[in-house]
Amino acid sequence: MGKGDNRMYDYVIKSEKLSKAYGNNIAINNLSVDINRGGIIGLIGRNGSGKTTFMKMCAGLLNKTEGELYVMGSDPQDNIAVAERLVYAHHNIDYDRNLRLADIVYSFKIMYSNFDEGFALKLLRYFELNPKSKYNSLSQGMMSVFNFICALASRAELTMLDEPVLGMDVAVRKSVYEVLLRDYTEHPRTIIISSHLLSEIEGVLSEILLINKGKLLLYEDIDEIREIAYRADGSKENLDKYGYNKEVIFYKSGSFDSFNIILGSLTEEMVNDAKKQNISLSKVRPEEICMYLTQDNKEAELKCLWEN
Repeated sequence: MGKGDNRMYDYVIKSEKLSKAYGNNIAINNLSVDINRGGIIGLIGRNGSGKTTFMKMCAGLLNKTEGELYVMGSDPQDNIAVAERLVYAHHNIDYDRNLRLADIVYSFKIMYSNFDEGFALKLLRYFELNPKSKYNSLSQGMMSVFNFICALASRAELTMLDEPVLGMDVAVRKSVYEVLLRDYTEHPRTIIISSHLLSEIEGVLSEILLINKGKLLLYEDIDEIREIAYRADGSKENLDKYGYNKEVIFYKSGSFDSFNIILGSLTEEMVNDAKKQNISLSKVRPEEICMYLTQDNKEAELKCLWEN
């Protein structure tokens, strides 16, 4: 199916049983997902979950091992027409480190027809970056800021930011997210941000794509994710009874606290009924849901650390 197929282009990215292997290491494992056009989408997963591999495949920088992958309706591999409409940025882009920032900005102006040079220069001033500075003179945090500026100013139809705030201090990260959200509001397009820390970017996201060990765990609107699980606190005995016939995705039992994370939507009636069983129910934040879905339950192994 080419980019002329309207059904394919309903999605900015469409993968079908997509896999990528490096020898015996499977980075992307039979991943099928249709990513909607528009919005700010969080590509979430633990370190080593396959986020960077997936983004590089979408950018046409890596060949797939098996399956199908379409970006904006076409196969991205060796596809100049697709490359001109997307930008992929990460914290460690391998420029000639003797280049000045102004030179790199100019190269983006040549590559991307929608690149806003004036906006890029404004952002350099805003983040106190001198256009005459050489790229190799920047700290890791400022390299990340500069790469973010170039990607954002490209105004590409698909903008992929791979761990964009690495090395930045808290105040700069906050400014980056504010700039990102404001520019998206002014110039809507599809922006995908990969991160293993959801808490910082939760406020700017419209959807979350969660992967673990190269597999798709969920792809949902962020408001829906807030309703897919809840927490139950109580004694181990009471939790065992309460959790019977429920889908418990994570549990912890200890001397000081015991709780279950249970799939399902929480209602006020459920809260009141659980109180009668000495169980306290509460909502779970999206970051916690993603953490529990990707975390191996190693409670037994943890206890063994303090056993003789």
